[in-house]
Amino acid sequence: MEFNNKKQLVKTFAKDMGKGRYSTKHKCQRKEDQWSKEQKSLLIDSMLRNYPLDPIRAELKEDEKKYIFDGVQRATTICKFLNDEYKLSKDLKPVVIDGEKYEIAGKKYSELDESVKDKISDYELIVYIFSGCTDEDIREMFRRQNNGKPLSNTQKRTAIESDTVSEIIFSLADHPFFEKIMSHAQLRKDVNRDMIRETLMLINTNKYQDFTSFKTKDIDEFISWYDEHINNKDVDTLRGALDKLDESIDELKIKPTSIPMMLYAAYQCIKENKDFTAFALAVADFSNNYDSNEEYAAIFAGGGTASSESVNKRFEYWKNLVNKI
Repeated sequence: MEFNNKKQLVKTFAKDMGKGRYSTKHKCQRKEDQWSKEQKSLLIDSMLRNYPLDPIRAELKEDEKKYIFDGVQRATTICKFLNDEYKLSKDLKPVVIDGEKYEIAGKKYSELDESVKDKISDYELIVYIFSGCTDEDIREMFRRQNNGKPLSNTQKRTAIESDTVSEIIFSLADHPFFEKIMSHAQLRKDVNRDMIRETLMLINTNKYQDFTSFKTKDIDEFISWYDEHINNKDVDTLRGALDKLDESIDELKIKPTSIPMMLYAAYQCIKENKDFTAFALAVADFSNNYDSNEEYAAIFAGGGTASSESVNKRFEYWKNLVNKI
């Protein structure tokens, strides 16, 4: 593994981001926009008061892009502020530049005085560029950098998955169909990655093994098992199901707890060469009549949604829906 560090002006870094020279889609990194307005404001405020920022770390890959695996929040917070995408907190105190006091509270970048804008755009970021890394190197650096930080169980799983499994999960969870069926908050928390994991658990459930418990320890155990039982044909079929859903459905209101079952049903339709148009209509009908669907509501009457009993009831419902097509 080799790395070099360089200092880069914010304005130059933002320009490189805009030209696609950096990517925020590294499989080890959380999605953008995890921070609150206050956290974003403090980052900009720190730059104006000459507080040092943590370095940004990126992996240089064969396509010549630099994939950020530590610092996505810092990078995107800076670039979005320069693009006028949010205002600073109204609680920020004035800053002093060259003996002159400037108000910054509640302002967008374009509303700041020129001296303040110059201070931000000329701030020097430290960027570490890594090359010749193994996947284990990146995962280990990611784990160490985030040691003690409040990652969700979903996000922690990225660090314990093998590179092969992580690549499968990441590529499927990044499908544009999830933008249609999930809220911004859910996407921000990478909930779609666990949806893919749970869908793969259902796909691999049969008379020999049962993966119908979605409790934390059971998902983690599946990840270890799956690393030695990957079926690329299943992965391709699931990707084809996501493509078909994206083509067939523009909007869908299904609770997150039922999405893995719906994805499994779509996968099964592709696998059995069933009429996908009929399936899409059945899914739309399910969505439109969800509130009056007493049969489905009864499944949740017992409480928890992660238990094997609850998962199996939803699983059977969606398998029966496919059987009727």
